[in-house]
Amino acid sequence: MARDRAYPKNSVILFEDDPGDALYVVAKGQVKIVLIGEDGREVILSVLGEGEFFGEMALIDDEPRSAHVIAMEDSTLYVLRREDFQGILEHSPGIGLALLRELSRRLRRVDEKSAASSCSTCMAASPSLLLDLADETDGQRITRRLTHHNIAQMIGSSRETVSRTMRELRR
Repeated sequence: MARDRAYPKNSVILFEDDPGDALYVVAKGQVKIVLIGEDGREVILSVLGEGEFFGEMALIDDEPRSAHVIAMEDSTLYVLRREDFQGILEHSPGIGLALLRELSRRLRRVDEKSAASSCSTCMAASPSLLLDLADETDGQRITRRLTHHNIAQMIGSSRETVSRTMRELRR
């Protein structure tokens, strides 16, 4: 039921406030979920890779998109329209449960990030983020391709501060 679509690096896949009419699954590549501040600064909420999905919230609550989604590299996505998504949920309750588990996992991560950022500096936030990224795979290595700039956007810091912190952590 899903159609595949190709998006070149740096192309906008979704705009915040667009109507939500489809779920997207990353087949190849990497995308970032971002909010743009009033000052034009980009805050990365999440980076998603192969097998991960986005766009489900708008299909569930009929609200507009809550963030922009941008291809971080050339990417291929599977697009599942609202009607097909709802049909799958009606006929496959296991998929609905898996979706709820993933949404709960994401909400817990947001809660943890919120708690960490409310009382931490870059020196504490960077290692915490690195450990979270490692936990996504085997707990030993980070497979996402992120620059210091990307990490800074994820923790609300500057690239320079992240670079200094990484040097300090290496020492």
